[in-house]
Amino acid sequence: MAFRGHKFKTSKQDKKSDLLRFFAAFLAFALVFGSISAVVIFRHNQISLKSIFSKETTTSDSEETTTEEQNITPTELSGKTNFLIFCSADDYSEMYFLHIIEADMDNCILKVRPLNPDGKSADGKSYVQILKESGAGRLISAVAQKENIEIAKYAGSTAETFALAINYMDGLPYNVNERIEYRTDEYTLILTQGNQTIKGETLIKYFRYCKTLGTEGMRTQGKLVCAMLDSFINPKNVENGSIIYQKLLTKLDSNSDISFFEAAEAMATIKAFCNSDQRKNSTVIINDSSIS
Repeated sequence: MAFRGHKFKTSKQDKKSDLLRFFAAFLAFALVFGSISAVVIFRHNQISLKSIFSKETTTSDSEETTTEEQNITPTELSGKTNFLIFCSADDYSEMYFLHIIEADMDNCILKVRPLNPDGKSADGKSYVQILKESGAGRLISAVAQKENIEIAKYAGSTAETFALAINYMDGLPYNVNERIEYRTDEYTLILTQGNQTIKGETLIKYFRYCKTLGTEGMRTQGKLVCAMLDSFINPKNVENGSIIYQKLLTKLDSNSDISFFEAAEAMATIKAFCNSDQRKNSTVIINDSSIS
């Protein structure tokens, strides 16, 4: 698999190592997905939204990052691995979405498999109950067991952190197929038909609405995640990714098990992935047993 402007070592690389280098792709998504707590930001006055969410970096930071990336020789991406993403209510009363993302580097594509966010583990506990009582690590184990797969890494958010992150990215560009007007006692969702930019708070409502639509709703949830992956995992975000992530890692709590060291090692490779002519748009895979 060739990447523009990159030369790869001729020796065969270990596939597991290659996939570890792909963590930066998921990192870029995790950064905008919401591993940031607004509550923590405002609790610690020494941290400001401006200092963390600045879309510009200083000249010295940019030069340092560029130098580091130039010293890393990216390897050819191959193999497959799975990540889990999820979003729940702030009080863990509801799971809004739960998705497996397969990084298929043999075909240079990200595949999104929606799971029923109201589903249960093999022992009968709901996923959100597991998250609330035992944490993200136990949730990942429960999903892996139920779906009979291996999950390498995860990133999670609450409604608050998800909306914050999406709004930082200026919203999600998305084409809504038809007008939606949906009201409950808890929320109201109104979306016009056509291309638009959906803000974070509205996007959460859209995910919740999709939960009411069965299989097609889960498919739409998957399409929304695909749009996020395709829009947010890009060379510009990767360029600033390690700087932003380092600030977050040292200052804030993060509901992700992707370390800064794993991310930093991977930046050059994911940049090559973003620039690759072989990269395909993300796609949704529906498994009926997983969404029932």
